[in-house]
Amino acid sequence: MKRKIRIACIQTNAGDRWQENFKRSLKLIQRAVRKGACLIALPEAFCWRGGGKDLMSVSREATRHIVGELRSLARRSGVAILLGSIFEIEDASGKIYNTSLLIGPSGRIEAKYRKIHLFDSSIPLAKTRESDHVLGGKRIVTALMFGVRCGLSICYDLRFPELYRNLAKKGSRIIFIPANFTHETGKAHWEVLIRARAIENQVFVIAPGQVGRHPGNRILSYGTSLIVDPWGRVLKRGSRNREEILIADLDLRCQSMIRKRLPVLQHRKIFAG
Repeated sequence: MKRKIRIACIQTNAGDRWQENFKRSLKLIQRAVRKGACLIALPEAFCWRGGGKDLMSVSREATRHIVGELRSLARRSGVAILLGSIFEIEDASGKIYNTSLLIGPSGRIEAKYRKIHLFDSSIPLAKTRESDHVLGGKRIVTALMFGVRCGLSICYDLRFPELYRNLAKKGSRIIFIPANFTHETGKAHWEVLIRARAIENQVFVIAPGQVGRHPGNRILSYGTSLIVDPWGRVLKRGSRNREEILIADLDLRCQSMIRKRLPVLQHRKIFAG
């Protein structure tokens, strides 16, 4: 296992033209590679945000191409890439899965996580029903990357701490939370929840987000991508209005020391009833 891992957390502003979004994402990934990142994380829906009526057609047209290109790029560059989420068609239901993929430096898909908790909200300025178009996943997913166990989650999952405790129990030291958090909920809850999940489970949290306004439903995204350490310290914080790359070196020795001095994961109790 490496003592330090250089992470790139990429913030995007995806529109409803997936080819243009993908070109910009590729340029950001290539910049991250040049900056020495060995693990690069993209946000939820990083290549397309549009109306629900176009979701199936875009999924059929774009997903296979995007995954193939990024597998090739990972292999050529020797880096791991987290595809924050792509849309995976489930033909029987007429819906899709909101799916996160972790590609290893060999170009192999090392993990596939389908978003479990779907965002159905009636909050003013954040009204949406993800379940109208998306099926929820059922499996908790981790993968070993550069000798480090990584846990996968997506956006609204953030509000369910039991998922993150389970990821920690499975040995996760890094947890990804790619997101397209709304501005309305983000300004109230995003950072405090991210830092809480990091502190509770003594993990690094990598949370790449979207900025800008969703072209389909006109909801404004919060941005503010975060890289947080196991003590809850914000190592890097993104803006609320532009595409950018956040780079941080994760000190795994420091994490081990925190877990040794304050062994909360060993002290947890199981309550009956």
